[in-house]
Amino acid sequence: MNVERRNGTALHRGFLSIGRVLADMRVTPALLVACLVVCSGCMGLGIDSEGTMQSNDRSGNQSGDRSVTAGTSTTAMTDAKENVSAAFVADGERTNVTLEVANSPDERSQGLMHRESLPENHGMVFVFDKAQPQTFWMKNTVLPLDIIFIAADGTVINVEQADPQPNASDLELERYSSDSPAKYVVEMRQGFANREGIESGTEFVFEGERPTTEN
Repeated sequence: MNVERRNGTALHRGFLSIGRVLADMRVTPALLVACLVVCSGCMGLGIDSEGTMQSNDRSGNQSGDRSVTAGTSTTAMTDAKENVSAAFVADGERTNVTLEVANSPDERSQGLMHRESLPENHGMVFVFDKAQPQTFWMKNTVLPLDIIFIAADGTVINVEQADPQPNASDLELERYSSDSPAKYVVEMRQGFANREGIESGTEFVFEGERPTTEN
């Protein structure tokens, strides 16, 4: 704001000075344009290729009719976490879900820790290199969850209802394990599986390519 006021005052004074000079002499249109260009250069103003007058502040940012916002990148910010679409198929009924992908060691370790809410039919899928026995706990997790263990062929192995244990030590935290080797584990807000009839034998399918693991 300070920059804009200083430029505006200087410009006003510059135009007044030119006005006094022009009042005392006969000026051609070409000379008038040249004077204005010289004045605008002295005041730190410029005219871009589209005819928009802009002023430069001390940081080099331009402000003008296009309302460029200071400090905002022209590159859109995107969520780093990958999302996939998938579905559970139980008794011929299909339930579509959107899942955040945890396919690296860091993402799998973080999981849904500290999340305070989840949108409807939104959760997380943990992707492992190969099917093997999986065991989960609720460390630093505040949402009650359904933990759905899934075989490599997309068949649901078992579903566990997991409750938060906010004051429990690591040794006191309950463990939730797959009944047989699992390649995928889906976590949804608790109650999802019962509501949609998802149980052992339910089919789980990805829409498009299956996510793979990352190192």
